[in-house]
Amino acid sequence: MNILKFIDYAKEKGISSIQVLTTKGTKQSIKIYHKDVERFLVADSQSLIAMGIYNGRLGGATTEKLDDTAYDFLIEGIKESASISENKDFLDFFKGSEKYKKRSLYSKELDAWKSEDIVRLLKSIEQKLLAYDKRITDVSSVSFQRVDAETDLFNSYGLKLKQKSNYFFIAAGIVAKEGTETKTGYNLYLDCDPKKFDEEKFVKETAEEALKKFGAVQCESKKYRTAIKAEVFADILEYFIGQLSAEEVQKHSSLVEGKIGEKIASTKVNIFEMPLNKDIFYSYFDDEGVAKFNKPLIKKGVLQTYLHNRSTAKKMGVETTANGTMSGSKMGIGYSSIFVKPGRKSFDDMIKGVKEGVYITDIAGLGTGINPRSGDFSCQAEGFMIRDGKLGEPLNLITLSGNLLKMLLDVKEFDSKKELLPSSFTVPDVLIKSMNIGGK
Repeated sequence: MNILKFIDYAKEKGISSIQVLTTKGTKQSIKIYHKDVERFLVADSQSLIAMGIYNGRLGGATTEKLDDTAYDFLIEGIKESASISENKDFLDFFKGSEKYKKRSLYSKELDAWKSEDIVRLLKSIEQKLLAYDKRITDVSSVSFQRVDAETDLFNSYGLKLKQKSNYFFIAAGIVAKEGTETKTGYNLYLDCDPKKFDEEKFVKETAEEALKKFGAVQCESKKYRTAIKAEVFADILEYFIGQLSAEEVQKHSSLVEGKIGEKIASTKVNIFEMPLNKDIFYSYFDDEGVAKFNKPLIKKGVLQTYLHNRSTAKKMGVETTANGTMSGSKMGIGYSSIFVKPGRKSFDDMIKGVKEGVYITDIAGLGTGINPRSGDFSCQAEGFMIRDGKLGEPLNLITLSGNLLKMLLDVKEFDSKKELLPSSFTVPDVLIKSMNIGGK
């Protein structure tokens, strides 16, 4: 579709101003099972969201057809939705930021990675996992996925923005048995540069994820000094970051309403949104066309800002934080690339002073186990005892419970880990002063 031609056509049809956001993507998926290629698939996707002002009201329409036959469908959709719109807070479309920090992080190395080499690697991973330990009885899957994505934003004020990215992930799952016990392990590696992938390290991490769980017990139910694995802390932190949405604040449903400039966490806690980081989640403009920038959310425990799009920012008399996201034809607030400043100690040094504690490595049921109004949560968990500063016996059939804000206030320290997670979070392991652990 010629987007500029469509914008001119929309004006002729009475749309006073318009914005068009297009996304195009290609996914290549390969899965190995028992030495055979079980799946080899390449799939394309595309979508277009058009928003326009008609008779002073905002309307929108979406389509997956990006050709000239969609013109009239989109125009009629904008007009129809505008006629029933009750949105009185919409600002006209954005004319553009003064400066954009655009860079290309598209990986040519990934582009050149041949399918036959990928298949060979996946088969090698499967073979090495089975040979790693006799207790590993099955490799449930070894898979690869490559994603290419392109986003374009145009509006009737001449704004033209484009960004392109690509990345891949390799995942593996295993089954291990010892006596009557059966354990599973799963691992995922994410990057855009194939040269960084360490096959031996990946195999070891995947295997040990299952093998270390044998002989698990329940601990006594009580409060423990609690270390939390980075991936688990990121899952919990996602719910907290959602509380920073200015939409939630304005609906009076946020735990941190009215707390800008107040201490809401330990002084050890420094949280940033870093969309301009040089990684696979890099993005230099939001869905309104506003230039993104790196920003502190919590600094030494003090809340610095809420997350805004242009509409919520106007209501509160502040500048947008470039967190506008479009879902369908509705503008909302989103975030990505959350970065928690790590500490200086290794994990082993961080827990060295813990006489008796628990290290949480996995949780389940957080989505249904958290109260968004109070921040209280309870979920099933697995992990390890910490005894005399070292990891002890594995734990299962336990529960982790606490409160989001109290947990942040009780942060004692972070380790030095800096690993980018599939959620786009970069989070270290954390040590919490005290949390409730339910066991026997």
